[in-house]
Amino acid sequence: MKNLYLILSSIILSVLTFFLVYKQLFTNAYESDTFEHVIFLYRYIYEDGFYIAHPLWHISSFIISKLLFIPVQYGAIIASVFYVVLWYILVYLFIKHKLHSKFNTATLVSLSIITIIIGPLCIPWYNHVIFFGQGSPNTWHNVTLWTVKPFALLSVWFILDGLNQKNKNLLFWGILFTLISIFAKPSFIIMFLPALLIYAFALKIYKDRTFIITYGILGLLSIAILLYQYTHTFNQEEGKIIIDFLGVWSLSSPNILISIFLALAFPLLFTILKTDILNDRYILISWIMIFISIVYYATFAQSGRFYSHGNFGWSYIIAMSLLYLFSIVKFCKIFYTLLPIKRYFLIIILLLQVIIGIYYFIHILMGQNPLYIAIFL
Repeated sequence: MKNLYLILSSIILSVLTFFLVYKQLFTNAYESDTFEHVIFLYRYIYEDGFYIAHPLWHISSFIISKLLFIPVQYGAIIASVFYVVLWYILVYLFIKHKLHSKFNTATLVSLSIITIIIGPLCIPWYNHVIFFGQGSPNTWHNVTLWTVKPFALLSVWFILDGLNQKNKNLLFWGILFTLISIFAKPSFIIMFLPALLIYAFALKIYKDRTFIITYGILGLLSIAILLYQYTHTFNQEEGKIIIDFLGVWSLSSPNILISIFLALAFPLLFTILKTDILNDRYILISWIMIFISIVYYATFAQSGRFYSHGNFGWSYIIAMSLLYLFSIVKFCKIFYTLLPIKRYFLIIILLLQVIIGIYYFIHILMGQNPLYIAIFL
């Protein structure tokens, strides 16, 4: 069967995700925000006036529980599995689409697994903690992040290809997926919207009629939704958005510049060693999003009880996920054009990060706190 590897890997991922979310909900040992979001779901349904700015995961969980006549907790588990596997399948489809017939199905599946499991670089003698301070292109403790990632990929994919091809159908779906992403987690749109404008100026398409119409529609609708979310979310209890340069980030990182390097090691070194990959529109916009998201994380915070949660860091995590995907695809495309010394050096860095990602995921499945999993030598 042509898609046997994809089907088998999707089943294995489903089982592992089901196990993980079940443990997050029904045991105290597995740290995550899943249980908290289930509480939000109950309040959203049964408590008048309770507002959730990004309720897509919560509504999905509730609908699944009603359709299957199961408790809400199990609806939440199935919804989580759905969004994780959806992200994986979309990663596979993107890689397959962009690499065409260069690789067989087994290789494409392997690249997809690498993309969804890879972690940050870790230097144990500097900082043995993998996630805390660095972040990671793949996280396993935030259900709304799982929910937004498929729509973030579809948004970038369809809008960039739509603009490049002047394809109205692609642009329509790109706008729709982007608007849906706001209800999954607004962390994506707040960086994608300015990044798309910078991208248009970089490619000198800002005067193009197709871009102006697309950006105008997307911008007006997105800003309207975000304003509504803002006015209904930030109050005395939830805190306000404040400027606090490096305040939140400094709580978790002993050296922010080194943490950035560790988080972005493979795509950063790839870009330095092969600067012309910035001509790739996917690489270009993902680096623009990385820059914007770093500015957000370094500059803004949410006052009050959510201050230490670092909620402005989620944009950085999403941008990181996309950058790794696009960089891995580009690396495979130009693999044999690279000088051998550069090629093998980048392979070593990539393999190190994949090993760290696997180590990180296994220890999460074992019940360790995802923020503090460490590598000791």
